[in-house]
Amino acid sequence: MTADAWLSLVDELGQLRLDIAMLAEGDPDSDFVRVPAFKAARRFDVLSAVLDAADRVHEPERAVIGRRVTLLEDEGHSVTYDLVFPGDGDPVQGWISADSPLGAALIGCVAGDRVQVTAPAGPRVVTVLSVE
Repeated sequence: MTADAWLSLVDELGQLRLDIAMLAEGDPDSDFVRVPAFKAARRFDVLSAVLDAADRVHEPERAVIGRRVTLLEDEGHSVTYDLVFPGDGDPVQGWISADSPLGAALIGCVAGDRVQVTAPAGPRVVTVLSVE
């Protein structure tokens, strides 16, 4: 991931740690986990695993979290996506999660790479046009 993405991840984990502590407060005799606290804790676990496995990449030509990737679809049209953290993907907004089939296939690619993507809708091939 880029250095900026790494810093953003560290900041979000710090905020989640505070949020979890605040959300978990409440009735100490309660046996149920409050939904917001559970969601924050789950996101914290996912992002902690991402941070543990992450390398900060200083190669600007490589597709990593924090970079924008333009692809050529087999149908001939191009599309641009930002590679984002797991759980943050929203293709309509142009964000592809690094743990989605497309995002995972793109990690580490450079312009010119042809990538086989195995997705629920079926396999497809895309060509990386550029990485910014």
